[in-house]
Amino acid sequence: MSSLLHKKLDKSEEVNRKYSDQLHFFQQIWCKKPHFSELSGEFLGNEPLTVFFHHILPKEKYPQGALDEENIILLTLQEHDQVEMDMYRYEEINTRRNKLLTKYNLK
Repeated sequence: MSSLLHKKLDKSEEVNRKYSDQLHFFQQIWCKKPHFSELSGEFLGNEPLTVFFHHILPKEKYPQGALDEENIILLTLQEHDQVEMDMYRYEEINTRRNKLLTKYNLK
């Protein structure tokens, strides 16, 4: 097997592991928190869909917050879409973002 193919397989395994870790992390949060949007209070249902979990500090830019419960806020699909388009849209998220930046000594 070529080294390029090995690298692709290794990368694929790493991506799958990270995704699996994230799903497990989300499941743990789902078991601890009420199943309501932390912005509107709207009921999210009984199934922990990944769209309900928003990383306040993006995990790509702030890997230290990828699996930090304080970096996750539960949102409806519409709220999640809105905050993805405008990260400063919601004051609650802005407040939490500032606390996280202070926590990670990034402010």
